[in-house]
Amino acid sequence: MRTMHSILKHGGLYWDQAVLPAEAYRRRFARVQAAIAASGDDGWLFFGDIARYGCVTYVTNFLPRVRSALVYVPVKGDVVLFANIGKRDVPAAKTITWVEDVRPFGKLPGEVISFFEGANLTRARIGLAGFEASIPVTDWNAIAKGLPDVQWQTRDEEVTALRAAKEDWEIAAMTRAAGILDKALSFAPGLIRPGETVRGIIAIIDRVARSAGAEDVRYMVASGPQAGVALHPVDDRVLAAGDTLLIYAAIEAQRYWAETARTFVLGPASPALKALHDRAMDRVAALRAAARPGVAASALAGVSAGHALGYGLGNGIGLDAEEFPLIAPNAAGKLVAGATLALRAMLHEQNLGVAVAQTVAVGDRGVTAINEAAPLVEIGC
Repeated sequence: MRTMHSILKHGGLYWDQAVLPAEAYRRRFARVQAAIAASGDDGWLFFGDIARYGCVTYVTNFLPRVRSALVYVPVKGDVVLFANIGKRDVPAAKTITWVEDVRPFGKLPGEVISFFEGANLTRARIGLAGFEASIPVTDWNAIAKGLPDVQWQTRDEEVTALRAAKEDWEIAAMTRAAGILDKALSFAPGLIRPGETVRGIIAIIDRVARSAGAEDVRYMVASGPQAGVALHPVDDRVLAAGDTLLIYAAIEAQRYWAETARTFVLGPASPALKALHDRAMDRVAALRAAARPGVAASALAGVSAGHALGYGLGNGIGLDAEEFPLIAPNAAGKLVAGATLALRAMLHEQNLGVAVAQTVAVGDRGVTAINEAAPLVEIGC
């Protein structure tokens, strides 16, 4: 589910090699070069920015704190990372990537053209990943104009296939991120009370998450009458007795994302609210039960018929908060073993609202919970 994109990541940014092993990235790099060789290309370019950096991080572990980054992977030879940073920031950048050749840039087109000319790639066949989703059109037009004899090939499909099946260490990283978020949200019942603002509550939850190593956390909320309408960005509404408070949260720690959602009531929940929450839990459970290798994403969407699609039923999750596949009636693609999914049910009916979300991993022997779908919480009961 898309929320407001961050302008600046202000959480912890370091490389915990106990979670993300350097050797795992080297093995991954070898697989990428094998895929490049199979494509017949001379190399691939990966582009990512602050909002969607998964392509770049997949190869390098580098995470742009602001702006963007570009990676060149040749069919043979060493990788080159171009980061939109100053020269003095290069040593710091090297602490979060295994790549030795890190080059700062101010204006990307000139840097790319100069590199291609110096590396004798002006007539090469080059695959592109992440460009259609993220690169500014003015930058791309300048690159294409400056390198008219390069044969550009779109390789998003190939890279998506490489990224789809998560390894055990990736799932462990997502589980760690989910644990940080669960810990932060465990403080919520002690914070939620009449007279408190939603923003104040989220601020404390956010501080706990970032103190535990979160690189980024996204929130959407709804409280009081708004809970029966829709989630929205965090606001300053003051809570009152009897209010329902919905909190959706997605966290990124050590590059990997997980998401969850919570429903709180200030006082006893009505039978109607409990029934609505039970329906949401059942829908997430149905999605979870149907998720298995080979199942089409569109077929998976069918198990939650009647669910409002405004938030989406779910999607792939990993290095990006929203990855392939999208779980929707007309979505393309099938689940693979190792896929990781964010599943959700946000229901609004008759002035009532509930939020349930869970992150899971799909395996040959069934689904493994990365975190659990949370029960309804009654505050002060």
